Amino acid sequence: MKGKIIKLTGGFYYVISDDTVYETRARGLFRNEDKKPLVGDIVEFKMQSNLGYIENIYPRKNVLKRPTVANVDQVLIVIPTKDPMYNLNLVDKIIASYEDEVEILIAINKYDLDKKEAEYLFETYRKAGFKTFLISYKYTFTVDLLREYLKGKTTALSGVSAAGKSTIISHILKKDVQIGDVSEKTKRGTHTTRHVEIISGDDDTYVFDTPGFSSFELDIKADELKEYFRELEKNRENCKFQDCRHINEPGCAIKKLVEEGEIPQSRYNSYVQIYNELKEKERV
Repeated sequence: MKGKIIKLTGGFYYVISDDTVYETRARGLFRNEDKKPLVGDIVEFKMQSNLGYIENIYPRKNVLKRPTVANVDQVLIVIPTKDPMYNLNLVDKIIASYEDEVEILIAINKYDLDKKEAEYLFETYRKAGFKTFLISYKYTFTVDLLREYLKGKTTALSGVSAAGKSTIISHILKKDVQIGDVSEKTKRGTHTTRHVEIISGDDDTYVFDTPGFSSFELDIKADELKEYFRELEKNRENCKFQDCRHINEPGCAIKKLVEEGEIPQSRYNSYVQIYNELKEKERV
């Protein structure tokens, strides 16, 4: 039988095949080959009584590292307008981690809580070159528009805890998904999702419901960071020096575009801050 792994928990893999979900285990041969099935994998499995065994993993289109999932068409990064307050440095680290791996969409969620702030975030990421959405579950037409971009694809949602990922999935797929809330003490989100799971909808639409996080470390060299900021990479040829880092070099076209408002100031600030963090880590 052939199917797609949609959930991993407690060592059991849950595989959907012809609209039926089967509980399976991985054969020992995968351990011997140092190969592990991932959520999102297309697999061959065989049922024995009430338990199935995965016998083959089909070639993967891609693998995302955080969360570790396979065969993803796109990532939807969810930024809450408030409750909890967004952290653009963290958001830009997340974006950089996916930049060369998969298509990226940005959703500015809870925009009804502060429309001015939401529009600022929307313009920031739209100008940076991302397909960006303003959404709120209180305005169903905003979710309907986003749903069209997720239809027929496998999408991984990414963002801080309580950004509203589970709420979005509930409205996109029209299914009840457990919702977290914001801690009154810390004003940070509580972790609702404790495992990696694909939730399926109509029209071959799959969404990864993944754990939120409050910190993120990039595993790249500081001098490579500019390649992971698309608006910097797009305009780098206009710089005076070919190896310009866009920090203190004279004749830097990027800094000029920031001054002119063509490149969002917050994106450039994130770039500089992350660059310095990576440089500091390299010195240790």
